[in-house]
Amino acid sequence: MDLKKLAYFVTIVEEGQITRAAQRLHIAQPPLSLQLKSLEEELGVTLIERENKKFEITPAGWTLYKRAKEVLHSIDGMVAEIHDQEQGMRGTLSIGTVMSCVPYLPSVIKQFQQTYPRVTFRLWEDDSYRVEELLQQKRIELGLVRLPLQSDLGAYTPEVSIDRLHTEPLVAIPPVSIALDGPILAVEELCCHPLLILRGQGDYGVYHRFMDICKIRGLKPNIVCESPDVSTLMLLAESGIGIAVVPRSALLLRLDQIRHAEIDPPIESDTAIVTLKGQYLSAAARNFKQLLLGSMGNGWS
Repeated sequence: MDLKKLAYFVTIVEEGQITRAAQRLHIAQPPLSLQLKSLEEELGVTLIERENKKFEITPAGWTLYKRAKEVLHSIDGMVAEIHDQEQGMRGTLSIGTVMSCVPYLPSVIKQFQQTYPRVTFRLWEDDSYRVEELLQQKRIELGLVRLPLQSDLGAYTPEVSIDRLHTEPLVAIPPVSIALDGPILAVEELCCHPLLILRGQGDYGVYHRFMDICKIRGLKPNIVCESPDVSTLMLLAESGIGIAVVPRSALLLRLDQIRHAEIDPPIESDTAIVTLKGQYLSAAARNFKQLLLGSMGNGWS
């Protein structure tokens, strides 16, 4: 079977319309329609019902779509692997990361570039929910996320490999207008102030861990802002709007010393490297992953 026909069919299904698929493929619509018809004749089945402006994927069509994607991804992996072996370490490594995990990257990227100077990076910054989506769409090879994943919570069923990276506590970053009595701030006292808290699109995360502690203690926190961007929360705290509640590693986003306090009781956040099970990882991705895992033993706290 012609791989080009499979690729055309996958694009038609994903676009939901032959016209849009033709535009994406940069070909005319009539030849694309002929390719679809030829594929149906070759298989002896109807893949897409398209009479009277109707466009509906048949059960056979969905089966072919799923299998065709597996075949095409396998081919992509094979080509990438051959290129790695033939050309050595070069190309672009795409990584997705939540903003609060960005501090993990500079020293690792610097060390990586000393060994593999021909590899460039493309970084996607978003919340954990979106990073996992980018992984599923194969727009990135690996992601740095905060646990749990949405797949762990039953949002969908991807095959994701998880390598735990680091566990760290949440800290409170107050504006200058709020005095700190010491290095530890009780959650009861924290909830007496306006709060700015990290929250992504997912069903469970830093925000929910914090709210769980508050609920157990019968507290109703005054949350004035939620954001997936720790830099935004820290800036708002600096502006005097409230106390930012963020993972401790976020402090490394600033070069200067930031006044902060540990929260009592401790509220922890777990980070991890995620990849797709069964997907070929480029040599660059494999080496970067190992370097990142190894960096956790070099002074992170």
